[in-house]
Amino acid sequence: MTNRTFMATILLCANLWVPLSAKQQPDQSAQANPKEVKVLVVYYSQGGNTEKMAKAVAEGAQKIVGVTALAKKVADVSGEDLKTADALLLGSPTYYGDMAGQMKSFIDDWFFKFRVSLVDKIGGAFSSGLGGTGGKEHVLYSLVIAMMNAGMIVAGPLIEGMGGVGVSALDPVNDVALKECRALGEHVANVARRVKTGEKRK
Repeated sequence: MTNRTFMATILLCANLWVPLSAKQQPDQSAQANPKEVKVLVVYYSQGGNTEKMAKAVAEGAQKIVGVTALAKKVADVSGEDLKTADALLLGSPTYYGDMAGQMKSFIDDWFFKFRVSLVDKIGGAFSSGLGGTGGKEHVLYSLVIAMMNAGMIVAGPLIEGMGGVGVSALDPVNDVALKECRALGEHVANVARRVKTGEKRK
């Protein structure tokens, strides 16, 4: 092989190699940010009160830098939603002292339908209902127990340094309850971010 032929071969290989290498490079813009924290707020609402609370929870979560919050009705949630969420908050009205049947069916579907693991995801709960003793706190405890049975880490709202099981509100939902809902979303999102990024509490 002459020197001229050898150099032509080198140039040809170089021209072929450049686009191939470029093609093999991953598209960074198309990849999701591995440190992005996803907060999923799932709720059932018939009269609109629990929906208002859910939106306030999502607003609170969205205050945390690096967090994307999404509020969805139970009927619209997919297995992929649950799988990709770093935090999951559940909200239900109080029916006969317990959570709505639609929410209970959704919880059952974690295993029977979606077959997704929720272990180590951060959780939170909120409820609405009529009357001061209608069972709203029982709904909170039921939601929290379900999440703990699934291996989740549950956090409540943090208001002036004091925590709680979750947020329960009377019908109609007032501004005080919505403020507590935002505090719930913010605290859960903050904990989820620290868990995912390894950030220490200041």
